[in-house]
Amino acid sequence: MRRDPITGLERRPVRPGGAIHVRWFMVLLLAVIAIAAVAGIVSTAAMGQTPIAIAIGIVSIAFFSRIGC
Repeated sequence: MRRDPITGLERRPVRPGGAIHVRWFMVLLLAVIAIAAVAGIVSTAAMGQTPIAIAIGIVSIAFFSRIGC
């Protein structure tokens, strides 16, 4: 590592942007989870199990709010 001549601190090399495929994988994974959550809510509501559908909705909203923050 090199030292900065002005501050005297060590400079770290910048990470290359080659990790973009990891972000697309995470986006794809989150999209699959969102689709599965919506399908779970719709299917349980259609079967007449409204409290379970609400519970699935609350858990999925909590999951995605945690991811978004």
